[in-house]
Amino acid sequence: MPLRNRVGPLDDATAARHRRTRLVTGIGERGQARLAAARVLVIGAGGLGSPVLLYLAAAGVGTLGVCDSDVVELSNLQRQLLHGEADVGTPKPASAAAHLGGLNSAVRVEQYPHATRGFLDKHGAEWDVVMDCTDSFTAKYLVADWAAEAGAPLVWGTVVGMGFQLSVFWSRPPTGLPATSLRTLHPRVPEPGSTPTSARAGVLGTVVGQAGTAMATEAVKLITGAGDPLIGRVLVGDAARNRYETLRFAR
Repeated sequence: MPLRNRVGPLDDATAARHRRTRLVTGIGERGQARLAAARVLVIGAGGLGSPVLLYLAAAGVGTLGVCDSDVVELSNLQRQLLHGEADVGTPKPASAAAHLGGLNSAVRVEQYPHATRGFLDKHGAEWDVVMDCTDSFTAKYLVADWAAEAGAPLVWGTVVGMGFQLSVFWSRPPTGLPATSLRTLHPRVPEPGSTPTSARAGVLGTVVGQAGTAMATEAVKLITGAGDPLIGRVLVGDAARNRYETLRFAR
């Protein structure tokens, strides 16, 4: 996939820091350099956004955008490991930037409020990959519909209770891959009350961590070209029974 920034050589410190990643088949020095040049927009800095942001920063993604209009609350901390008790009351993008800077000072963090359609129309094209870490159907379909129209690769995930789904949607993928969007998999926004939400059914923090870590892996695969991204496939996880399936879907 094309990147907005030029891919340059790694400096000695970056090469040493990411030596173990560079040894992975399909990544190498070129893949690590692509990660350093990449710009990834993460919409939602909560349960899913926490592992996504932490692992992408640790992986050496050059620029991370953090979109969230909420402040850290005490009830967030059982699953939102990017934040701590001292951050309660702090806007999530500011808390995220502080913690990510401590993890990897080479990563640039840009802070934004709620991702509206207007924001995405104006700034969405500035990013290589978009991560949907939101927690409402309204937000998910807004982001997904924009990505489908813009042709932007979207890594999507959703968690409730002890189960999750995740996929990669891309309406203009490279030749040979199916064009997909959220509406290819879930055509309609669920009617209110027809589908459990984490606010009603709860969510287990460790399961959110599983899903978010898998989403970060999908972003790394897209950026570096390593492995097979979940394009045209959805990973369905049931942690309660420890069952995981990858299902194909088509128009």
